[in-house]
Amino acid sequence: MDSTLFKGLAVLERLSAADTPVGVSALAAEFDLPKSNMHRTLSTLVAAGYAAKNDAGAYTATLKTWGLGTQIMARLPLQRTAVSFMHTLQEASGETVSLVVMDGDDSLYIHQISSSVPIRASSHVGERAPALLTVSGKTMLANLPDYTARYRELFQRQKSPKPPLKLNEYLAEAELIRENGYWMSQSVWRPAINSLAAVIVGAEGLPVGAIAITGPKERYTAASMEALIPSLLNACTNIGRALGGP
Repeated sequence: MDSTLFKGLAVLERLSAADTPVGVSALAAEFDLPKSNMHRTLSTLVAAGYAAKNDAGAYTATLKTWGLGTQIMARLPLQRTAVSFMHTLQEASGETVSLVVMDGDDSLYIHQISSSVPIRASSHVGERAPALLTVSGKTMLANLPDYTARYRELFQRQKSPKPPLKLNEYLAEAELIRENGYWMSQSVWRPAINSLAAVIVGAEGLPVGAIAITGPKERYTAASMEALIPSLLNACTNIGRALGGP
């Protein structure tokens, strides 16, 4: 493994996640590196166009990484196939519709059609959340061939935020998800936010993503979610078939 490259990528990820510019001293302390070493890493990122230095000497990530990501996303068959179905679901629900994939232990939001009303769900494209705690993540996890082992693995690793359920309760949920293909959440991952999600099963019967419809609980009630289940399942089934699924 190239430790220099690995370190540079880790610093780039840290800058990308930061809400404000970060100084050399703070980064050096965080990564337990000498300031001179961190300064060389940051200078390389700046020279390559992946980071920028402000007048105060702090660093931010540039849009170059975002540009690379959008090129990758444009070639992703899942997104190209799902977009038209997502628009239909957004029109039917009036709520925010998100396309989500598994990335490591996380649910990663890769595309979104936002609600047109002022009060809406707060997730955004590029956001990550623990798959164990989100409805989209649960629908994908439950449809893995080794779902029991995967749930156990994630449950043991998930420390912050702490899982709200016991492992046997998660596994009981997984059985229902496998049977029905969807799951509903009422103010679990985000307070006052309700969400309905269904899995997209692709080639070889493996989950390739999920679609989640999310909104504030005052407007997006359990009855609202239940009414959308047939349309959501139909959309996810058709997307999966287009990608070679069953």
